[in-house]
Amino acid sequence: MQDALGATEWWFVRRGLPHAIPDYSAREDVWTRAWPFLLFVLLIELFGSFGDRFDGWGQLAVFVAGAGVLLGAFVLVNMVRGRRAFRLPDDIGVFELAVFVIAPAALPLWFTDRGWTGAAVLVAVNLLLLAVAYVVTSYGLLPALRVGVVQAFRQLRTVTQLIARGLPLLLLITAFVFLNAEMWQVAHDFPPAYFAICVGFMVLLALSFLALRVPKEIAELARFDSWHACCELARLTDAPIVDQLPELSGTPPQPELSRVELVNVGMLLTISQAVQTLLVGLISGVFYVGFGLLAVRHDTILQWTTATELDSLVEFQFLGNDLVLTWEHLAVSGFIAAFSVLQFAVASVTDATYRDEFYDDVAGDVRNVLAVRAIVRAAPAG
Repeated sequence: MQDALGATEWWFVRRGLPHAIPDYSAREDVWTRAWPFLLFVLLIELFGSFGDRFDGWGQLAVFVAGAGVLLGAFVLVNMVRGRRAFRLPDDIGVFELAVFVIAPAALPLWFTDRGWTGAAVLVAVNLLLLAVAYVVTSYGLLPALRVGVVQAFRQLRTVTQLIARGLPLLLLITAFVFLNAEMWQVAHDFPPAYFAICVGFMVLLALSFLALRVPKEIAELARFDSWHACCELARLTDAPIVDQLPELSGTPPQPELSRVELVNVGMLLTISQAVQTLLVGLISGVFYVGFGLLAVRHDTILQWTTATELDSLVEFQFLGNDLVLTWEHLAVSGFIAAFSVLQFAVASVTDATYRDEFYDDVAGDVRNVLAVRAIVRAAPAG
């Protein structure tokens, strides 16, 4: 049973719900999983220690000296922690994190002209990277993204059906926008940075609509009427503990999800929905890029934008005619794709049909994981 419980903890991580692990520890669970990323950052910063003050064999000497500094710091921490000199850490605490932040900052002081300014910038960057690594690793964002992608492609047929169902209304709006000269004029004058900000704002607004509903759903997803029903849901998963389910009697207790667990479940739900919603936008954008190549030709764009010349990104022949892909094609199609993401997100929140076919499958997978969580929490008492 203990082996099954241990394997199930890693299963929670792979499912994007690491905070379902009992006694989840930042020191033993989060940073130990983040250390490959931290090591990669250290190597990048080590290669950046060459500087402009050295060349040829001098750069090699600087690299070796920098590696010696980092290795010496590693050995020193192991000695302080009572480990062998070159033993890999089985848990990462304050000493190891301090080395990651401070040790690379010593390299600009010795080997470059950036001095204390360069060291301070490097310390700030490393602190920011630690914060990002903690959030991504602690809440299992990368596994959650993988789960969302798998679900999106598994539901690709359903998503396509939903697009087809909502396509007539969407085409009434987007086709008018796409074949409007003013829209192409705006796209022609749209700096890429401003375009990215506007599209990003629309996508962020769509994700906000998806996230607003999540808190109301979590408590219901984590509530089970009986242990029998809980075990039946757990058997729908590939969790290792399924083969050794404990004998549990009575009624499962009311869900007591901690704040970090609520955030973790909310992130998992939101990411899964976001991947599917963005897939809708991607399909819409690709469609309009292809449609624009055929329907809006080079001379038409010149007339609509009143430009004297267009910078073509790609030129090719199709059925004996020249087709040109321009920035204007991508900008207008990208705007419509972002609008489609926003429209689909609102529909998935307010429309019961969208909810039944689009959201319930995602929520069902999360409910199955929470059923495994309830069994793991009750297993010692059982």
